Amino acid sequence: MKNLQAIKESINSTKKLQSIVETMKTYASSNINQFQNAAGASMEYRRVLDMSLYVVLFGEEDTLPPEEAADRGTLNIIFGSDHGLAGGFNERISFFASEKIPKSRNHKVITVGQQIFQRLRDDFDIYKSFMQPQTIDAISSTVNKLLAEIDELRDKIPIKKIILYYNRPQDDFIFKEHTEQLFPIDLLKIVKNNIKWESKSIPTYFVEKEKIISDLIRQYFFITLYRAFCFSLASENASRLISMQSAEKNIEERLEELNHEYRRERQNSITEELNDIVSGFKAIGGKRHEV
Repeated sequence: MKNLQAIKESINSTKKLQSIVETMKTYASSNINQFQNAAGASMEYRRVLDMSLYVVLFGEEDTLPPEEAADRGTLNIIFGSDHGLAGGFNERISFFASEKIPKSRNHKVITVGQQIFQRLRDDFDIYKSFMQPQTIDAISSTVNKLLAEIDELRDKIPIKKIILYYNRPQDDFIFKEHTEQLFPIDLLKIVKNNIKWESKSIPTYFVEKEKIISDLIRQYFFITLYRAFCFSLASENASRLISMQSAEKNIEERLEELNHEYRRERQNSITEELNDIVSGFKAIGGKRHEV
């Protein structure tokens, strides 16, 4: 009976774990849709910004400064997660970033998420680490804090380039490591896109050009970082969903084994009890026969 009780406790514990896994799977699935939708909206807003910059810079291709090739003064921002149980999500992006970023004093590193910080702190001198927001509403405030930190760093040292490293969703809950240049913005590429307008001429504007360019670039930085957060969080939850599906399968197999073991032990216990009864009955019958 002691063995039966132990097996029953194991079954109950496994069922509780199964319930937790099911909850995490549902939560991850819901988050994927939210972050994917937010990323889609940010991409549409980014398209509007491209069109606006095109309008302001139209006809000024020759006056735009060429992009500087900067090995010095590069800021690398790496997106990971704060929580585990996300499959190979953090391992893949940390390895990817380690391969891409030179081990140099000229390369500063900012991490987003404690899991990625723990994996990279021995390889790089982490300038700053941020918590990864868990909701759509929290992304905006985190982006603003990150932008403020970038401005403060640029006041201290010359930053010629800012590179983002994050996982980006693909089809069927698959994600892939991705890099994106946040700064400097390739304005020449935007101007050369030759955006088509429904009207015969491009729109005009009445605000001072320098001011509108400054505002648009600030929004450009914001929405690019916002989109990177959304893609990274969608990938994290996709990876977690796959892990939970695998864990769920393992738990179901474990429950099947435990239930089979419980039935076998229960049958053995019943058999032993019957044998004891039969043996007792025979012993009593033998004593009566002797009398």
